[in-house]
Amino acid sequence: MHSRHIAQIDLNLLRVFDAVYEEGGVTRAGARLGLTQSAVSHALNRLRYILGDDLFMRGPRGMRPTARAQVIGPQVRRALEQLQSALSADDFEPAVSERQ
Repeated sequence: MHSRHIAQIDLNLLRVFDAVYEEGGVTRAGARLGLTQSAVSHALNRLRYILGDDLFMRGPRGMRPTARAQVIGPQVRRALEQLQSALSADDFEPAVSERQ
């Protein structure tokens, strides 16, 4: 991805990509995210435009990732997991804390 792309990418587009990649279908991804099939399709189309790749192709068993999607899929998953971890609240226990 070129540096100019990063300014265009909404984190929600990556969440949609990850859900479609994992679920193998737009409808199942939408159910997982609490979005309609139409909303998932529109988000996926935006990401396709930004990245210049189809990302997924319809097949007899759902959406098949393109070669590019296969490369970035695990990386996007790890990035989302790292963000989730970074933003998770630490459990603060005053009795054992060494903070000052």
